[in-house]
Amino acid sequence: MRKPAKRKGRKSQVSTVESISAPIGGWNARDAVANMSPVDAIQLINWFPTTSDCQLRGGYTTYGTGITGAVETLAVYNKMDGATEMFAVDDNDVWDVSTSGAASAQSATVTDGKFQTLNFGDGTNNYLMMFNGVDSPLYYNGSTWLSVTGVSSPALTGLTSSSIVDANEYKGRLYFIEKDTLSFWYLSAKAAGGALTEFDLSSFCDKGGYLMWMATWSFDSGDGPDDAAVFMTSQGQVVVYRGTDPANAADWVLVGVYQLGKPIGRRSHIKYGGDLLAITQNGVFPLSKALQSADIDSTVATTNKIENAFNESARNHGSKFGWDCVNLPLRSALIFNIPESEGSISVQYVMNTITKAWCKFDSWNASCFQVYNDELYFGGDTVVQNAWSGTSDDGSDIVGVGKTAFNYFGQVSSEKRFTLFRPLLQVNGSIEFLTGFDIDFSDNEITGTSTYSVTDKAKWDVDNWDEAYWAAGLSVTKQWLSPVPNVGYCVSGGLKVNSNDLEVHWIANDYVYESGGVI
Repeated sequence: MRKPAKRKGRKSQVSTVESISAPIGGWNARDAVANMSPVDAIQLINWFPTTSDCQLRGGYTTYGTGITGAVETLAVYNKMDGATEMFAVDDNDVWDVSTSGAASAQSATVTDGKFQTLNFGDGTNNYLMMFNGVDSPLYYNGSTWLSVTGVSSPALTGLTSSSIVDANEYKGRLYFIEKDTLSFWYLSAKAAGGALTEFDLSSFCDKGGYLMWMATWSFDSGDGPDDAAVFMTSQGQVVVYRGTDPANAADWVLVGVYQLGKPIGRRSHIKYGGDLLAITQNGVFPLSKALQSADIDSTVATTNKIENAFNESARNHGSKFGWDCVNLPLRSALIFNIPESEGSISVQYVMNTITKAWCKFDSWNASCFQVYNDELYFGGDTVVQNAWSGTSDDGSDIVGVGKTAFNYFGQVSSEKRFTLFRPLLQVNGSIEFLTGFDIDFSDNEITGTSTYSVTDKAKWDVDNWDEAYWAAGLSVTKQWLSPVPNVGYCVSGGLKVNSNDLEVHWIANDYVYESGGVI
């Protein structure tokens, strides 16, 4: 017996759930938006990418006050007993900021606060030495500040001392950079003063210019026989020597002359592990890789993954004072200060030294940075701030904004309807946040201000056990949200958090979507 055929009904749409890690790959300002890793970020502001999550950065607190001008230099003095002191310099004076509170002015002659500094011991004294190419060099021995001239004790003779703009210790000998020339000058070994001898590098520097700085390139992370003396010119030429005595041709050997991009400012280098990083208009280059080729290869730059952003900042702001770099080991962070408006507004490009992932910090308006007793500090207008400290920017909210890389979820040709979005956060209190969706490479601002609340924690020996709230550390916040707009081929999830009293970790992002046919 024949039976009537069953009528086929419409199939119900099947939803797919995808979970992607928070953007621990960091800020990507190099690749096309259609060609990024799913764990990268198009935008990552005030979120620091770690090995397992993205953490809302720490804030800053006021540390040193009473300074009359904008702080342009922070310098640390290392005592012979291992103790340290910190000093801030503006265009008027040197200020002792070794402890928090009101700074005390020192007896030092200063008309320009933009100093280059180093510590050096001659066997009798340990000195903090400061040079700016305008004022006479300043030596501090732990109790007294000395303006070093041709008749002071110690003295520098053979060269007008106020023309020294930078100095470096290399294999127990002091070397000095003369401002606006291609000459360096040097002293006898282990001497803090005396007769200076000139060494002219102009015959090796066919592009002219002048010396910007000298640094020691330590291949093994410490002083040793394989160390090299590196001189950088304003035209980006790098002159490398090995040896111990420039007066002895057999003991002062030219390794080579190389070409990098033009350096950005006097503070455009930093020792980093067993390498030396040079901050140039083309990016930040480790010399161990950059000098292996006659061509400038941007792929070896430390800043390669944020190449477009860094190079744009160099073009727009390279002439401004405030470019600086500091290594903060306790946070596994390498921080580059970018002055967007000299003396008032700056941002920082920050790299995780373990994963090499990048992010951007704002609202730290710094002109210089320094690590003192393992803590991070920056100089601002009449103040020194303790940075990456606490959960607010001196009482103001820290605003974290992130946008993930666009993701097709393996279906490039299928249109999708994204129905739900859930960022997973770990926080130590109640929080509300804003999310946003960018569909098919759109770029929309995450608008509004997210709000949050923190339950007051109980105080031991004050509150009642059965009545008060006893905090249990971080808890996971999971909240599904409906995105708008929500139809397209690929998506970027956005998150915005405002906080001044919370620890916030961004762990993952969950998506629910329905797939359509091939169009």
